[in-house]
Amino acid sequence: MIGDIKMQRRWNRVRISAFLILLGSFAFFLHARDWNTASRLVLTYAIVDHGTVCLDGYERQTGDIARFQGHYYGDKLPGFSLAATIPYGVGKAAAGFEPHPRGVEGLKFWPADAWITLATSGVATAATAILLMGLARDLGCPPGRASLIGLVYGLATPAYVYATLAYGHQLSALCLLASFYLLHRPPVARRSDGWRMAAAGFLAAYAAVVELQVGPVSAILGLDLLAQCLGRRRPGMDLASFAVGAAIPTLILLGYNLLAFGSPWEMGYFHHATEEFARVHSRENPLGLRPPDLRLILPLLWGEHRGLLFYAPILALAPIGWIALIARGRISMGLVSFAASAAIFVVNLSYPEWTGGWSTGPRLLTPLLPFAMIPVAGLLGATSAGRMGRGVFLIAGVLAVWGAAVILLCQGVGARIPQDIARPIRDFVWPIWTGRNTAPGWWSSEPFARNLVSARFPRWVASLPADLKGIQFLPLVLAQGVAIGVLSLLMGRSEPEGGSRPGTSSDLGIDQEQERRRADQDAEDPEAESERADPDPGP
Repeated sequence: MIGDIKMQRRWNRVRISAFLILLGSFAFFLHARDWNTASRLVLTYAIVDHGTVCLDGYERQTGDIARFQGHYYGDKLPGFSLAATIPYGVGKAAAGFEPHPRGVEGLKFWPADAWITLATSGVATAATAILLMGLARDLGCPPGRASLIGLVYGLATPAYVYATLAYGHQLSALCLLASFYLLHRPPVARRSDGWRMAAAGFLAAYAAVVELQVGPVSAILGLDLLAQCLGRRRPGMDLASFAVGAAIPTLILLGYNLLAFGSPWEMGYFHHATEEFARVHSRENPLGLRPPDLRLILPLLWGEHRGLLFYAPILALAPIGWIALIARGRISMGLVSFAASAAIFVVNLSYPEWTGGWSTGPRLLTPLLPFAMIPVAGLLGATSAGRMGRGVFLIAGVLAVWGAAVILLCQGVGARIPQDIARPIRDFVWPIWTGRNTAPGWWSSEPFARNLVSARFPRWVASLPADLKGIQFLPLVLAQGVAIGVLSLLMGRSEPEGGSRPGTSSDLGIDQEQERRRADQDAEDPEAESERADPDPGP
């Protein structure tokens, strides 16, 4: 018992360390605004600075805006902006942020932008990584492999890019994964787990208040709980608790629509002020969806343009991982994570602007990343020992390095890469890093993204030759290397790498589920208890 407590404390230190590594990596970048980020940020400023959802005076900050009855409002769903009011309010009180000016031309930067972005997108991404580490432990991953899952998600997939931008992708991904995590915790005997199910419902629904396109995943999570209740794995009252929790974000959205547009059924998508967006979104079809274009499957899965596996190569292990989950009896976890990933993919196939505009990788697929990392964790957990296990771990490490390199290259040049460049790395990113393309980048008027080094030492960075300006990112890479090295030492002390021990957090969920089923069987057939052998407590 004492040993288990010590190991749990060490594992907690590992998780905290991983969280800080990720948050520090995200804080390094101080990206310029674009229309998408400005649209969400100015709504936060309007609410906190002026107590209104009306964006009059902010309309020159973004073309991503709605116009209704002569006034301007946000065209996005309000979930991100509402969540961001909390860190902005705290930062304003603690750091004395000035109110955002109104009636001025579009700004590249505003002092509070970086803080809001880090405290929402950044924290959401780091928290998602920690949840993935917990799920990985539940699936049998030893500490090193579980930490790899979290760090790869945060640093070697497009999640790294969108952790540093005020888009809604990372907050919606956190909400969805956290809801999934709660739904797949072992139930407490046969009693209703009301508060946890209400939280799961709230998170599932709030994800759709952040980004409407993830609504199908919210529905899948609700169906997952329904299946658990029908299968008597959870009491029916849990479904009612989930519904109550989901009603709260729904009412928040309806209330916002009523306040902004005079009706709970109106939305910013119906009133785009910019013609190019109005042609896609409408009252009849808020997201502008069409039947899935199957010709986009290959471009969205592979290729330098918008290929998921090019920008998140670790996900090449996901198909085998889903098979491993099913084979190991984690059928619900495997099916739900696959269904969530597939739903987001189909929505992207159905969206006219499928490239995601100026972005890194397949931007609109970003919310599926944590769900696709679950089978990767399942595969690493299923092969945690032996020669095959070492081989899988080596392949995962190589894919992780590839992904981290590609994402850092894109981050360094501002992350928003025009969608009409068919070969972003070869024709846009790499020429900038090697000094062959010194043309100003978009918005920032500089080839490389603004960051802590260039903001602190602008003259030194400006004096560097064009082919050596990438040196400004060396402190980030060195700091990450040292921090991950320290984390490795913590992991080495927390538990042997050969597998999971019975009773620890890594297999706690499996053990509790086995104990619950065993108790149910014993209640039905008491004589069977003495004849049944305990299951193999291996990894």
